[in-house]
Amino acid sequence: MNKKQILLILTLNSVLVTGCVTTKSWPTETRPAHWGQALQLTDNFYQISPNLYRSEQPDVNLVLSLKQQGIKRVINLRQSNLDAKVFASQPFDLIHIPINTWSINRKQLLDVMRSIQQAEQAQEKVLVHCYHGSDRTGASIAMYRIIFQNWNKQDAINEMKYGGYGFHPIWSNIDALFSDENIAWIRQQLAQN
Repeated sequence: MNKKQILLILTLNSVLVTGCVTTKSWPTETRPAHWGQALQLTDNFYQISPNLYRSEQPDVNLVLSLKQQGIKRVINLRQSNLDAKVFASQPFDLIHIPINTWSINRKQLLDVMRSIQQAEQAQEKVLVHCYHGSDRTGASIAMYRIIFQNWNKQDAINEMKYGGYGFHPIWSNIDALFSDENIAWIRQQLAQN
């Protein structure tokens, strides 16, 4: 058995033992107003900025809401690509950046940031999603906050974990993504485009 297989088994065992535990959200009265604004809680659908949105895996019921918001691009972070079926014959630009939560890395986050950067340059609205819209999506949105909106790391991490998006604390590996080195590297790579 290789290291990745052992890590996967340990992670799955931990999930089975602890259940699907999520980080407790900050209460509404202390939740900063500049954090994502809920559009449809049933789909974990939030507006992050004028051009950026996040959600869980969209289904046919969410497609109408995406159209109403004027979203043009959809970035899927799941290994599986259900978007091709959900958005069949719909006018969306579908981008697939497959990420495993337990092995998410800075190169994958760079790919997400580049896709968002391209959408912003084209003045298009973009949705980022994974299965729950919590962890892979949360890490991507936190990095967006740091890179494009110049948030400090702790504010971005607090929103990711306590914003009400369902962050799963089992993914402790995600915190390491926000090192000064990774942030500087992503900024440098984006500046070269």
